Amino acid sequence: MATQYTAGLSAGQVLTAATMNSIGAAWESYTPTLTQSVTVTKTVNYAKYCQINKLIVVDVHMTCTGAGTAGNAVLVGLPITAASVTGRNIGALWLYDASTNTLYNCASILNNSTTAKFLYQTGSEWGISPNLALANTDQISFQFCYEAA
Repeated sequence: MATQYTAGLSAGQVLTAATMNSIGAAWESYTPTLTQSVTVTKTVNYAKYCQINKLIVVDVHMTCTGAGTAGNAVLVGLPITAASVTGRNIGALWLYDASTNTLYNCASILNNSTTAKFLYQTGSEWGISPNLALANTDQISFQFCYEAA
């Protein structure tokens, strides 16, 4: 991972425009894992993150080319290990079920320090309730914001 922001300032130094312009270095690409009891093959349409100090911001869009297993939570990999507090809300997700032309909106929560899962309006993880499997041409798009370990 490239360094995202290194102002290198000491107490009493002037914060210049040149230093401020160094904030917002290029976002880093990554390949998120996607599982639903099994590894789900996918096309990563967009997957990038940035890190400023301990803040991680993630933006991902994927299209499934394989299938998961119904009755199991969908998990995605984080680009940087989280200072995990399992169950914390870290963002939002939409999941498009291409076979039924249905769009699901979910809350994204930490599953552990390396993966996230998605809570549906039933209060259960998507894949368990509703009891559905990811399938070819389904799409997933999410944004996360969390604290790095």
